[in-house]
Amino acid sequence: MSQPTPTDRFDEISGIDSKALLKPKPIALVVTQSETEGPNLMTAAWWMVAGYNPFRYLLGVSQKTYTYDLIEENPEFVLSVPSTELIDAMILSGMVSGRELDKIDHLDLETIPGAEIDVPILADAVGNIECRVLDSFEFENTTYYFGGVEKAWVTEGGMDGRLLSLEEDVLAYMGSDWADEDDDTKHRFYADLSPENLESFPGDDVLEGLPEELQEKHR
Repeated sequence: MSQPTPTDRFDEISGIDSKALLKPKPIALVVTQSETEGPNLMTAAWWMVAGYNPFRYLLGVSQKTYTYDLIEENPEFVLSVPSTELIDAMILSGMVSGRELDKIDHLDLETIPGAEIDVPILADAVGNIECRVLDSFEFENTTYYFGGVEKAWVTEGGMDGRLLSLEEDVLAYMGSDWADEDDDTKHRFYADLSPENLESFPGDDVLEGLPEELQEKHR
């Protein structure tokens, strides 16, 4: 009997389309601060938790962007978690450079001074994470910044135990069709996360199938 091959069970997709497999994920509005021009926004999906003690995030920023210039000037940034109310800010901040438009002023967004860094937070975000750059490295035309968390904020009543409450109407990024051959088609896709779809795992059925010592360890 011949061994199965990947094509027996799967459709092959391109490398760039493989990113769809890791969606949805919350997307961030990155807030940075110019010493002379004021704050700026950039939409970012290239971020991840990158360690503990100190708790830190890794943020990838193209060196072509205004955000890169501002972090190099002032090595601090805010990761703001947007609700659906900030969808216009998400779209505009991924399309227009801060070199061309003051996006915060154009969108009439309310900001609040950061508590620990010289970068403001977004008043209408679900949450804001104040970060100071600890280190960075370059790969091709992108710089990756390790941002240590100085302060983190969530909207009042926004936590459900240790989880972010889905009642906060968080935006989840589903991906884009920017890689399509049709250059006239450039859309990003978002979804709101529903509390009805939140489940807790592992369930009892999974635990009951484990050896007794592992059941006790993972209850």
